[in-house]
Amino acid sequence: MILKIGYKLEDIDFIKEEAKYYFEKVFDVQVEECEWEAADLKLAIEKNDADLDQIHIELEKGKGIITSNSKVGILIALYRFFHEFGVRYVRPGKEHEVYPSLTEADFFEKEIHIEETASFKHRGVCIEGADSYDNLKNFIDWLPKIGMNSFFIQFENPYSFFKRWYEHEFNPYAEKEPFSAEIAQEMSDRIDEEMKLRGIVHHRVGHGWTGEVLGYSSKYGWESGLTLPEEKKPLVAELNGKRELFDTAPILTSLDFANPEVGNRMVELIVDYAKARRDVDYLHVWLSDARNNICECEECQKDLPSDQYIRILNQLDEALTKEGLNTKICFLLYHELLFAPKKETLKNPERFTMMFAPITRTFEMSYADVDYDAIPEAKPYVRNKIVLPNSLEENLSYLFQWKERFQGDSFVYDYPLGRAHYGDLGYMKISHVIYRDVKFLKNLGLNGYISCQELRAGFPHNLPNYVMGHMLWNNTLSYEDLKEEYFSAMYGEAWKEVVEYLEALSQYSSCDYFNAIGERLNPVLSDRYGVCVNLSHEKLSLIEENTVKTRGNQKLEWKNLGYHREYVEKMATALQLISEGKNREAQCAWRDVLDFIRRNEMAFQPNLDVYRVIEVAKNYAGFKL
Repeated sequence: MILKIGYKLEDIDFIKEEAKYYFEKVFDVQVEECEWEAADLKLAIEKNDADLDQIHIELEKGKGIITSNSKVGILIALYRFFHEFGVRYVRPGKEHEVYPSLTEADFFEKEIHIEETASFKHRGVCIEGADSYDNLKNFIDWLPKIGMNSFFIQFENPYSFFKRWYEHEFNPYAEKEPFSAEIAQEMSDRIDEEMKLRGIVHHRVGHGWTGEVLGYSSKYGWESGLTLPEEKKPLVAELNGKRELFDTAPILTSLDFANPEVGNRMVELIVDYAKARRDVDYLHVWLSDARNNICECEECQKDLPSDQYIRILNQLDEALTKEGLNTKICFLLYHELLFAPKKETLKNPERFTMMFAPITRTFEMSYADVDYDAIPEAKPYVRNKIVLPNSLEENLSYLFQWKERFQGDSFVYDYPLGRAHYGDLGYMKISHVIYRDVKFLKNLGLNGYISCQELRAGFPHNLPNYVMGHMLWNNTLSYEDLKEEYFSAMYGEAWKEVVEYLEALSQYSSCDYFNAIGERLNPVLSDRYGVCVNLSHEKLSLIEENTVKTRGNQKLEWKNLGYHREYVEKMATALQLISEGKNREAQCAWRDVLDFIRRNEMAFQPNLDVYRVIEVAKNYAGFKL
């Protein structure tokens, strides 16, 4: 059989390739492009004034139409079409997709009638961790398959994230690979093209502008060990009577925003970037990535950091308008900028999107659990003495204070898969928190969610992102249905036993403890980690049996679960010891974890970010490198 497809699209090559691939893969059907009127299946972008992605799918007796109002939307619709036939996109990378065995008859007998509008405007992920080019490309490819539309590349390019992988920081077993700023740029250009092919909404930069003002490129991320030239010192924040780089890192260094040269230079740099990078849809303008390092000079002390921030953003808006640029600017509620301004407001709110970034929040509960009648007053700002809150209530008090000053477009920039997820040994609690957070977002007056996270956050599964994407597309979905859909595809007949095991691991472990929230000495958690060790022992036979009797992707997933079982045994042992205060024994047990994940990294590389779990463990969980 030859299926004739007609297109009313611009830049149709990629979607033609995708349609051809999936029709051949699922139905063993050949695809042929034809004129619109003669087509069996029609794909079109029908633009409208809607602010949200929309899809329309009709299929009856082998004839149908797939439309959307956006480029990324038509991809979302195409992947949704095949989802209706049982295709499951369980992980990044086509090799991990699950395809049913269907025939031409299944295609002709199927009826589909879908008319949907995305629940949220902003549905995306921001890069973190250590990543290869393929990790990044596969993740971007996965986004529209799970209903997402946006990707955020921090800095000028992903140099920092590539460097961690290709130089294999923290893994002495791996040989360093060829890498340079030039290689990173070439990879970055290719990634930009992959985003463009799919119509992915492009977010860029973030931290780094403060370093750019001082002459340091943002592409190098958290580079440290540098010294500040004497002529640049007037631009830098005065701390304890001195002006120098904060911890020798430009990205961590705050500036003297009372010095007009600082604002002028920052605006000039941002405008130049916006002119050169018209492909960037949302340009992020943030300040330094550190706290309690705000300028103490006499003039700066007259203003809150957020008032100074708003002044610069207004200056930037004027400069962009003068250049005829409509670039959207994202501004960040983070560290000192959680404290809302008292003097200034944004003069052109249509230019701006507000990002609420509660980086120190607990993930043991959801926004849906908060008693909104008991939200405290936001604490007053005390220069260089702020303590970031763990509670959702206090974090939300800052958001609500800002919303009194800004009623424009906004989303949450959240971190469930940045650090906290390593503490959830089953990845089930964090999945359910994400589900409930997204379901509750509209109650907070937020237009979406961008997750700042490791891309390799799939050990042993990617349900957290799967739930995130599907809920951001349709926030009425059932968690239980998503869970069954996901795990039955991944593990086959024994999926319920796997879910029971993983949910028990989540119940007895703690997102917060691994993320340095709560007391280190914790007898209750110690007992619970002991339960996790026992659970990992008990499931060995189940994993062995199913690894033997399954085939294809399911066999690989059972094998992966086997690696994860050993990881849980070792990690829970180390955490049990440290929660008992047996620090020397805990470090020995942690060395066992290190050796296991380093030696076996390539076996589960797409799923576990070894660099990042080590970094978080030593900076937050109490272990040593």
